[in-house]
Amino acid sequence: WGIDLTGSWNKQLKDHYLTANARMSVLENNSETYGNYVTGFPNDNMDNLLFGKKYNEKVDGLESTTRSIGWVVAGGYSYKYKYSFDFNVRLDGSSQFGKDNRWAPFWSTGLRWDLKKENFLKDVSFISDLILRGTYGTTGSQGFNPYQAHGYYTYSNLLLPYYSSDATGSEILAMHNEGLKWQTTKSTNLALELGLFDQRFTARVEYYRKVTDNMITDISLAPSLGFSSYPENLGKIENKGWELSFSAIPYKNVAKQAYWTIMVNGSHNTDKLLKISEAMKYVNDQNALKLKDTPLPRYEEGESLSRIWVVRSLGIDPASGDEILLKSNGEMTNATNWNANDVVPVGNTEPKCSGAFGLNLSYKNWTLFASFLYEWGGQEYNQTLVNNVENADLVNKNVDLRVLTDRWKKPGDIAQFKDIKDRGMTTLPTSRFVQDKALVRLNSLNVSYDFNRDWIKKHLRMNLLRLEASTSDLINWSSIKQERGLSYPRSWKVEFSLKAQF
Repeated sequence: WGIDLTGSWNKQLKDHYLTANARMSVLENNSETYGNYVTGFPNDNMDNLLFGKKYNEKVDGLESTTRSIGWVVAGGYSYKYKYSFDFNVRLDGSSQFGKDNRWAPFWSTGLRWDLKKENFLKDVSFISDLILRGTYGTTGSQGFNPYQAHGYYTYSNLLLPYYSSDATGSEILAMHNEGLKWQTTKSTNLALELGLFDQRFTARVEYYRKVTDNMITDISLAPSLGFSSYPENLGKIENKGWELSFSAIPYKNVAKQAYWTIMVNGSHNTDKLLKISEAMKYVNDQNALKLKDTPLPRYEEGESLSRIWVVRSLGIDPASGDEILLKSNGEMTNATNWNANDVVPVGNTEPKCSGAFGLNLSYKNWTLFASFLYEWGGQEYNQTLVNNVENADLVNKNVDLRVLTDRWKKPGDIAQFKDIKDRGMTTLPTSRFVQDKALVRLNSLNVSYDFNRDWIKKHLRMNLLRLEASTSDLINWSSIKQERGLSYPRSWKVEFSLKAQF
């Protein structure tokens, strides 16, 4: 349930326009689920709970309750709708935090300048819009289970050794953290919006900088502690970059109901850890003890969260078939001496540019829409080569042909993969499998036909009858050749639909 109390005021004084708003919100969410495990049904058709022969001794269930309250005051001023200013201040409280961190204030402000209304531009006919705007403010979020910040207990008579006992036992509900704080983000945005030729061409350029403090994430725990993870605030991170978007209508014929629209957008983002917490340092220490065939995250101040941390590789030695590695001090060693303390940042999974482009074609009753995704400038660890070639299970599974053709076999071979006699030794993360990534993907394709409206109204008494065919992920061009269904088989589908409106 929720209650909102709002009030607003506005006033026009010749060329001046004033607004003010206030709101108070109270919200409570409660969720309860119960379930019982039943077995022993006579057959597949007799699946009512009454036909079950055996019930588990305990009814399972979950319960969660969250409460929040907040106040917001906002105001704005505009002069001739040419210069505009607005602001808002809010105070939020949530039951999900400990008693010392439940309340958090946030605020934001913005400026907007409509240059098209200036005397030096208002008579320039080919410019439809030209707007400059900027904003600055703080926001907050919470991303964990309702009771993770509190030392709550759950009760059950099944926690006792004897079911016949009428006593009740208790156990702690979760590894709690009373010190959890709101995740807060300070954001700066500057943008320029442009429209030309009666909006036949539009463009937007935006620069942003976001600094997030007290990031919330789950920290893994040893199984002996009784819980797999607990939430923790992890330092401070900066994200900054730019976003571009363009749209154009090269062809437009109203009489023929013909349109051609082109859309392109792109973005570039860089992130940097400004401060790491003790929890992050603990994760680094724990990851240094793990031997896995995939790169593990590492947190270092001044570095990106999307960095790929691996040991540098000089490739496969033509003389021996062993991989030659570089230690952190620059000394050479072989793969048997791989050490997590020698990992360095090699590549970044964050692309230099990513975005989408597409087109929309309409002619009379036909419509075609196609959308492509693209990215370039980043790197990726090619797990397909590791799992299906270098660490392939030659005894129990089918293998990639490169297991036989691209491995080192005899002295003098220039090969990409190690000697097949070393297949029993797991290949640990090295720069040999870090590859540059460029990608173009046909993300969505849709074709539709609308039957003549006059005809269907007269003969079928319908307002709309549309036949539509669509597909997604139809084409994928990538500079990295790898399986895309390592965890679950990928599928491709075409959907047909008939839509009717009466």
